[in-house]
Amino acid sequence: MSRVFSRQALVACLLAFVLGPARGQDATAKPAAPTAPSKFEAAIKDAKKVEGLWTVYYKDQQILVDLKNSQLNQDYIVLSSIARGVSVMPVYGGMTWGDDVLWSFRKVGDKMHVLRKNVRFKAKPGSPEASAVKMAYSDSVLYALPVITDTSGGSLVDMTRVFLSDDEKIGQQLRAAFAMDRSTVSRVKAFEKNVEIDIVAIYSGNSEFDTIADSRGMQVGVHYSISQLPSTGYKPRKADDRVGYFLTVAKDFTDNSDDEHFVRYINRWDLQKTDGAARLMPPKKPITFYLEKTVPFNLRPIVREGIEEWNKAYETLGFANAIEVLQQRDEDTWDPEDVHYNTFRWITAEAGFAMGPSRVNPLTGQILDADIIFDASFLRSWRHEYENFTPSTVAMMFGDDEAFAAAGSGPRGHHACRLATGMQQQMGFAAAALLTRGLVEKRGELPEEFLQQALKEVVMHEVGHTLGLRHNFKASSWKSLAEIEDANKAGEAIVASVMDYSPVNVNPPGSKQSAYYTKTIGPYDHWAIEYGYKVISGDENAELAKIASRSGEPGLDYATDEDTRGSMDPDPMSNRFDLGKDPVAYAQRQITVTRELLPKILERSLQEGDGYQRARQAFMIVLGEGWRASQFAARIPGGIEVRRDHKGDANNRLPFQVMTAQQQRAAVKLLLEQPLNAPTFDPQVLNSLASTRWYHWGISQPSRIDFPVHDTVAKLYSRITVPLLSATTMQRLLDGELKVKADEDAYTLAEHLKTLVDGIFSEYGSPAGGEYTNRKPFVSTFRRPLQRGVLEQFTDMVSKDSSHPEDARVLVRMYLGDLKGKMEAALAKEDLKLDDYSKAHTQDSVERIKQVLEGRVIVNSGSGGGLFIQLLREPGTPAPAE
Repeated sequence: MSRVFSRQALVACLLAFVLGPARGQDATAKPAAPTAPSKFEAAIKDAKKVEGLWTVYYKDQQILVDLKNSQLNQDYIVLSSIARGVSVMPVYGGMTWGDDVLWSFRKVGDKMHVLRKNVRFKAKPGSPEASAVKMAYSDSVLYALPVITDTSGGSLVDMTRVFLSDDEKIGQQLRAAFAMDRSTVSRVKAFEKNVEIDIVAIYSGNSEFDTIADSRGMQVGVHYSISQLPSTGYKPRKADDRVGYFLTVAKDFTDNSDDEHFVRYINRWDLQKTDGAARLMPPKKPITFYLEKTVPFNLRPIVREGIEEWNKAYETLGFANAIEVLQQRDEDTWDPEDVHYNTFRWITAEAGFAMGPSRVNPLTGQILDADIIFDASFLRSWRHEYENFTPSTVAMMFGDDEAFAAAGSGPRGHHACRLATGMQQQMGFAAAALLTRGLVEKRGELPEEFLQQALKEVVMHEVGHTLGLRHNFKASSWKSLAEIEDANKAGEAIVASVMDYSPVNVNPPGSKQSAYYTKTIGPYDHWAIEYGYKVISGDENAELAKIASRSGEPGLDYATDEDTRGSMDPDPMSNRFDLGKDPVAYAQRQITVTRELLPKILERSLQEGDGYQRARQAFMIVLGEGWRASQFAARIPGGIEVRRDHKGDANNRLPFQVMTAQQQRAAVKLLLEQPLNAPTFDPQVLNSLASTRWYHWGISQPSRIDFPVHDTVAKLYSRITVPLLSATTMQRLLDGELKVKADEDAYTLAEHLKTLVDGIFSEYGSPAGGEYTNRKPFVSTFRRPLQRGVLEQFTDMVSKDSSHPEDARVLVRMYLGDLKGKMEAALAKEDLKLDDYSKAHTQDSVERIKQVLEGRVIVNSGSGGGLFIQLLREPGTPAPAE
């Protein structure tokens, strides 16, 4: 029987023969094994992918980068910051962390080496010095990262170790250990020119912080920004020590302009003029800031004004709209973290700060991008800081450099800006002053005009940092108080530079209020921008030297952070939060204002239903203001005005000028007559100064809930007496006698010590007869601890090994001997009946002086004022037998 096969059936049979039975036709046939995933596919499984400068694959705890061969041996700028902090200084959201560094990548076998470039040493390529530099200095190999597999034109590198670690040493600041097992990658963004990586870093410690739920698991958002170093043709500009710019410094062994081969470039933007003959021309590329949409609507005009104010300095150089301000719109899709955009960021860290970080080419000093970060709580965070005078609060109020460093510095040291930290106290003082004067209706609220001026001043300051400028703490000594207080000149600059830390200007009673803060940039700002940004076509070094030689002109003096460390630095005109060219006049004004305000505190600071702690907060701020300003006068004795002039400058000033004898005498006279005199307080006010009675986290508990008036005044006294009698002041006074011409008046060390002894112990000068009681004592209740404290300082000078000059020691011995005689005469005076307090105080003081003069004791007072006496052997006396 024959069969007929169709063509289709025949083809099917042939295919079945060649390929084998179809699925399901033979139950015993085994399916083909699936193809195994490649190393690349296995590594990136379940990972998220972002593409940009790098192609990045990331999971919760892993970061892989497809690094192309063309990207090896290239320079990348790496900048880290705190994206989300814990409100514990300096770990605040927005804080720049560390320096701008250069990394490059080099493949070595199956590892990818990460090198940190050594940018500090260089020489002209091809020179003999270049070979010597290559032999002496090298880059650092930070990591040897595993290469998982080769890719098309590159390598898949595991960079987890780089970012999921505590190599930034944030844990040191928190006193905590990095917990790798709990840290994760939260977000990765890639753009054409940069990659942004956010890490949730977990730290485990034992410290207690109110802002952290449990310190065993602190979450810190760490942000890494990586961008390829651009090649722009930028020409660096050399620095001059008379003009304050941030620096990029290297040693160039083929540059002999400096004895040690240092080459110092200023940090600045590459601002170039467009072609044209007009006087004002826009730059080829302006410095553009975008206001993020997080900035409140009502404050955007003020922020814009603060940024654009700097255009006035550029206009004098022929630039029109050198700085451009644009508003980020709600519909904008660009990301503020893209390095194409410089932003003004508004955050809520509840930390009261502002800053202006920037990204700088560490080879040339060119500023590549910048962001201004402003914490919203700055405008309201002053209220509760000064209810209790702790040592740290007093130090902060008095502007100690160490206190500011603890409060505001991170790894960048003096580059950290702490303006907003001190402005909190100043805003509290302004609120108390305006409320007490009846210029505001609601308690604690500041006028809109004040807040606008304060905000604009801070914005101008932070923009100055993004332009490359450092602090200038001499700028506030440009004008007299009379000029500053002139209401007709309220629109003019009241300080020479917004790069100073300026206090609020509260006019004295009876005068019309002028500007609270400077409303525009000053002459120093114009001059500094000229040095940094003037387009120079001829001999640049000669032109820059000509500009810098003007440093002796009024308003152009410059002193910065390392010149302003309190008593260790000599210039009393370089301070934080001082005002006016005469520190004595400023202290007198602030004392006058505080004496006007204190009696009214209770009446004006409280409304029906308020707790009395509000009165205490206002009282403490106002009370401390007079003493805070007086410390500037206390720097004048032994003070030396410091100038940065070079030989041949226009005004031909020497680097140092001892403060005149008249200035030093005036300062001591003010201090003895006012802050070191006995204050008076209304008992009703003192009995109203209650502390906050809540007992929970976030509330600092005072050692006493009642107001410790004696302890508070004693702390304030010491802020004046300690610098007046410090070893540094004594040394400078003695040296100063030789720095004044023989035929000129000089304020001597001997005069200084005798004036202080006579003034602080004035009760014993020529005591009149009379009868005193414990309620009306011969030596007042505040003067007694003042005198004891000074006696302790004198005792240290005489009885302990110290750095005080020997002349100071012997003079103190002599003056103490005279004082002992006066005190003994007062005790023996028949028509002088001393109260018990004064009699006991005088007898005790005589005994202390006697023991000191005989070289038998060291006196140490504890917090309770107790006396500890240690017998000393006279020289040559054998030790007692055991």
